[in-house]
Amino acid sequence: MNATEKQRNSATKSHVAYEMIRDMIMRGDALPGTRLILTELEQRLGVGRGPIRDALLLLDKSGLVQNIPHKGAIVMLPPGFREMKLIYEQRCSLELALAEEAMLQATPAELDALEKTAQEMESAGEETYFFHMDREFHRKLYELSRMPHLVAVVEHLMDFVQAFLTLRAYSVEHKELFNQQHATIIAALRNKDAVQLRATLEKNIMIGLELVHEEMQRFRR
Repeated sequence: MNATEKQRNSATKSHVAYEMIRDMIMRGDALPGTRLILTELEQRLGVGRGPIRDALLLLDKSGLVQNIPHKGAIVMLPPGFREMKLIYEQRCSLELALAEEAMLQATPAELDALEKTAQEMESAGEETYFFHMDREFHRKLYELSRMPHLVAVVEHLMDFVQAFLTLRAYSVEHKELFNQQHATIIAALRNKDAVQLRATLEKNIMIGLELVHEEMQRFRR
């Protein structure tokens, strides 16, 4: 097995561990305040310690787990839909402002690079984690604003969404819709069309809230 295959295999194991621990928390099998012990998780999940550590770090970012020094990983209460709705409303307000600033600041070469990212999403295979590619597209878009501190705030808000969408199996229809919206966003950036940019980006963001709600319903929250 070469280095690339080893890296891909390690990432796959980490995502498997992430999914299993996340599902335990969302189903209520691991209650808030419970300490997640590595050796117990290894035995219960049948996954190695390294991938479990990676998974706990991701879950810490998403707010489902808190890694406390000298205590370990503690289960947190998952956000409810009302809180998630407010997160999305805050995202919309901030991301629309960053996108408008990006429209003013971006060079043609930078927009070409953003378009290349969008095209890579369109040609991605079924095995690709679509959420991660979508998040990368948005991150690159907002970085064009030249406002790194606000981009960092957006990234933190996105961390809370990740637990619900990172492993979701997106339908062909949703993938096509996202790709079409990304193309429209890029065209609006090139044409300096703020109205089209805001309208399309807001729809693109808020579809995510619908998908989060579906995932929450899956766990009966």
